[in-house]
Amino acid sequence: MSSTTSSARPSPASRIYAVPAAFILWTSYLAVLQSFVTAQAEEQYDADKERELAKPYLMRNIEVGGTTLPVSPVTVLLFAFVAIMMYRGVTQSTTATARHILLDDHSDESRKRLEGMKGEIGNDKSKFIAAAKKYSKCPSGKQAGGSLGKFAQGSMVPPFDAVVFDPKTKVGVVVGPVHTNFGWHLILVEERDEVEYYREK
Repeated sequence: MSSTTSSARPSPASRIYAVPAAFILWTSYLAVLQSFVTAQAEEQYDADKERELAKPYLMRNIEVGGTTLPVSPVTVLLFAFVAIMMYRGVTQSTTATARHILLDDHSDESRKRLEGMKGEIGNDKSKFIAAAKKYSKCPSGKQAGGSLGKFAQGSMVPPFDAVVFDPKTKVGVVVGPVHTNFGWHLILVEERDEVEYYREK
């Protein structure tokens, strides 16, 4: 009985050899698995690379030192354009210099009166100044020939502001009559700044 039990047990030597054998099998399995994963990754990379090369040059992702960045030249250009426009908007406000003649009532008679003045003035700045001094009900008329000086977009009442900063309103051309809560106006835009000029182009 004892001799049978003793012969069924693995010898110490066989146990010693079993450990390296298991380790070799495990490392072999890992090597095969790594090779498979690497092959799959390479196939995917090749497929991605092929798709990327099929794109127009400006649409391809940028490569720097072997590293592919998730941006294309088109993306960089668009970002730069938006950044420049935002910078211009933040650092430069739209301004204008203008004169006006105000008749401070809302009657149709006042509107027609200004239409008559507009015909007489034409686009003559000196005539506009003279008419502002003589007829305008705004203090700027008597004091400065209707000059409102230089002001930023959004500073005036909306109907007035919209006309002054409208690209269709030409500098040096008398426009109106324009109706606001103050009454009827003739407007002469003398200057608009670089930002507005850029927008008109």
